[in-house]
Amino acid sequence: MARRKSKLNRKKDDMDVDITSLLDILVILLVFLLKSYNASDLKLEPAAKIELPSSASQALGRHSVIIQINSDKDIWIDNEKIGKVQAGGDQIDILLDRLKKMKADEREQLRSIASEVERKKKESKQVNLVLDQSLPYKVVRRVMHTSAMAGYPEFKFIVQGNF
Repeated sequence: MARRKSKLNRKKDDMDVDITSLLDILVILLVFLLKSYNASDLKLEPAAKIELPSSASQALGRHSVIIQINSDKDIWIDNEKIGKVQAGGDQIDILLDRLKKMKADEREQLRSIASEVERKKKESKQVNLVLDQSLPYKVVRRVMHTSAMAGYPEFKFIVQGNF
């Protein structure tokens, strides 16, 4: 019986597994995945002649309507040039018309959702503003006012990150 017990003890010693190598591989994989992860679904191609202001903020934008205005005051919505910022007034008419049309199209698409509460949650209220840093505040204010009048009262300024 003592002989049998010593064989069982020897088998247990042989069964020990060193998992150090496995843990090293898992840590390397984890670091690789964390470095390559991008939390933002926003992909942006700045329009011509836009020099973005810099910021140290690390908050990320989410996908919504993208309004871009360059130093020549050309206006793009979702990478489609729609015109120029005209002088005078509190709002930019061409921008207002296009944003109202986009809002109407969005509401039409959301009509299939039965609940009014669900519809309100899914309705976009934000625009991403990509503005040249040389634009005067008056133009920025007009763009924000026009967006709010069209049903987009929340703004996210897209800037060049310095972090």
